[in-house]
Amino acid sequence: MPSINGMSSPAMDYASEVYSANLAKAAQEQRGKQSLELLEAAAKSVTPAASSGSHTTTDNLGQNINVNV
Repeated sequence: MPSINGMSSPAMDYASEVYSANLAKAAQEQRGKQSLELLEAAAKSVTPAASSGSHTTTDNLGQNINVNV
């Protein structure tokens, strides 16, 4: 590998690793930020019945099964 600006091959390898690690860290931080935004958006869209603690309107959802024979 040719040297760039007088940097030797081991120095270039180290710089490449540092750059790759920095990119990976930035990508991980972005994914974490997106996940937090998604959780915040999901928390805002909670139905009033579910958030108020009164579950009488949602307790029986899915409990009735119509069977025709």
